[in-house]
Amino acid sequence: MKLVKWALVGLLALPALELLAFLAIATLIGALWAALLLVATSFLGIRLLRKFGGEDLARIRDGVASAGLQAIHVEDPAVARTIGALLLALPGFITDALGAALLMPPLRRRIAATLITASRKRSHPAQNKTLDLTPAEWKEEKRDGREDDDASR
Repeated sequence: MKLVKWALVGLLALPALELLAFLAIATLIGALWAALLLVATSFLGIRLLRKFGGEDLARIRDGVASAGLQAIHVEDPAVARTIGALLLALPGFITDALGAALLMPPLRRRIAATLITASRKRSHPAQNKTLDLTPAEWKEEKRDGREDDDASR
C-alpha cells in the first residue's frame, strides 16, 4: 500500500485507537486520573510550543524559504521539538507517547534513522538494479573470462 493510503488509514484509525488507549488507561488508574493526565499533557505541549515553538518555527521557515522542503530534516532538533510539542498538545495517549519520544534525543535519533532508512528504501527499490556506466568505465568480457580488446576489432 502506498504511503498516502497508509497515512489516510492511520488518520482514520487514530481516534478509535486513542479511545481504546484512554479506556485502557482509565481502567488502570481511573477515569478522573486519566482525564487529568490528558489535560496535563496537553498543557505541557502548549507550554513547550510557547517556549520553543516561535524560535523553532522561525528556523524552519527560514530554511524552507532558502532551500525549499529539502531544508526540513527529520533529525533536526527544531523540527522534532516542534512536532513533539504539537503531538503533546493534542489530546490522546498515543499522540502523547509519540510526542514525548520526539522530545527525547536518543529516541528522536532512532526515529529519525528509521524514517530515513524507510524513505531511502522507498525511493531506491531493491528491484531497480540498473547501473549506468560510461563506455570508458566498462569492458566487455568473452565467455572464457578473457577481456575483449576493442583494438583487435
